[in-house]
Amino acid sequence: MKWFKAAVVGAFGSLVMFAFLTLGIHGTGIAPFNLPPSAAFLEQFGLNIGPLPLLAHFGYGATWSVVLVAYAGADIDVKAGLTLAVGLWLFMMLVYSPLIGWGIFGAGGIGHTLAPDHPLYLGSAAKYVVATLVLHLIYGSIIGGINPAWINTKTTEQATV
Repeated sequence: MKWFKAAVVGAFGSLVMFAFLTLGIHGTGIAPFNLPPSAAFLEQFGLNIGPLPLLAHFGYGATWSVVLVAYAGADIDVKAGLTLAVGLWLFMMLVYSPLIGWGIFGAGGIGHTLAPDHPLYLGSAAKYVVATLVLHLIYGSIIGGINPAWINTKTTEQATV
């Protein structure tokens, strides 16, 4: 049951990220991109089809929350969640972002050369770096804060020993 709960917490963290992404892209227009990075990644490879970007985003968030619970066990806390989130963000900046065409840390990719209405357009690299870091820190705070409270890992581990 704790794995299911961890997955739900991760999906909730992903939902919060997605809500802020959607607000930034469609509500306020302050996001430096036209598609959330998960959709942009799939767009780059011709796979931005129907609900697939959402499934990827929520699946990724659920999976990493489960990994945190599996790895940290009773030591889950906000610090552990934030540490994981920064690691995921660095992976995004160093691997995922260049694959999208946005370059390392949003610099040097093709995204800046595209028309502003192109799905893979990327505006300010600084806004991209800061916005995605903040979103990952929110996600890390959620999975690091809610998982131990909801799963009650210390009690669960003591009961299984």
